[in-house]
Amino acid sequence: MGVFEVEQSSFDDLASFNHHLADGARENISSDLYIVAGLSQFSQQEFFEILTQRGYTIEDFGAIQKISRTYTTSGDAPDSIILEEEEEEAEEGGNGSERVAEFYLFYDEESGVTLFYTDQRKTKEIKYTVAKLLDGERGLHYLYIGPGLFRDIRREIIRNEEIAEITKFVADRLEDSDYPCRIRPGVERTIQYYGDDGIEALEEMEENYGVRPRNITFNVPNQAKFRITRKGVFSLGRGDLTTLFEYAELCIEKALDIKEAYGESEFQMLATTETLSVPTSEPASIELSGQLEYSEVEKVKSRMNEEGYLLVDSFQQEGSLYFSSKVMDTKKKNKFRIKASEDEIRVFPQETDDNLGSFLRFHEFVQSNIDPDASVVVET
Repeated sequence: MGVFEVEQSSFDDLASFNHHLADGARENISSDLYIVAGLSQFSQQEFFEILTQRGYTIEDFGAIQKISRTYTTSGDAPDSIILEEEEEEAEEGGNGSERVAEFYLFYDEESGVTLFYTDQRKTKEIKYTVAKLLDGERGLHYLYIGPGLFRDIRREIIRNEEIAEITKFVADRLEDSDYPCRIRPGVERTIQYYGDDGIEALEEMEENYGVRPRNITFNVPNQAKFRITRKGVFSLGRGDLTTLFEYAELCIEKALDIKEAYGESEFQMLATTETLSVPTSEPASIELSGQLEYSEVEKVKSRMNEEGYLLVDSFQQEGSLYFSSKVMDTKKKNKFRIKASEDEIRVFPQETDDNLGSFLRFHEFVQSNIDPDASVVVET
């Protein structure tokens, strides 16, 4: 079954498309509506060229495009499952059979925000197409919602919707994570919780078991039931679409601050003579909420290797901590340099061709493995 049908041939902007879905087209959406959010460094033309090169066809609906692509589930699955589902849906047909994935796409060239809308299956049509695109393509990344942003968003929802509930969540903890934890901090764990007291339960499990949310399901009685995942997937199970749009927009606005900080960093070759150029770069700075200790550096380097980062010419010094290294991001095909002290990590671009996706991936790594409350600032 293909994606839902819309009853207009053209839309002026995203607002008109969302309004159409919330009103006229809501009955055409056969199951949960999914919005997959990403960030891009490309112009619209460049992004469309990437889609075409990756086998997508594009149908114009004004400010919206309908895109489609055949895919199979044979071979390697995406390295990072964007939906992070706790259960796989049953297969329809054998592995290797061709299927068609369809989405409505909104691409905002100014901000780089990329939105894919579909009501097709989350573990198939999304996982093997746009999830793979955002996760692996140079210059693209999914809209990562870190622990701090997730905390802010859920508090905003609870504050705005007086009777809002968290009825389900999945939360996890990496082995030897630095996320604060009272009970057995060295244990890797995943917790799946159902209950009407999810607001209190999530706070208790964060504090006691040091887990961070993977996805949260909110229920606003007589209004909407929707879910947000930390990898930028928003889904509506039932109710009012405008509620989902409102909180998706809030997450996007807050996440754009990170992209803006990266936009201020740069790499250039400064000519000192007619024949000699010196590479220089302006860093983006990731500030840590707690101190990075010298004893933790080896563990950080090991985790970076596990996540596909190749470290070259590393140097570390005890005392007032200093750690520097050239870094090759083997997943996003990018090079950068990091210089870390006890309270910040500076990221220096090493290529004239910016790679926003690589920076967003590294920021996610820092929040996941070093400091969940790390924040990005622009050096002046």
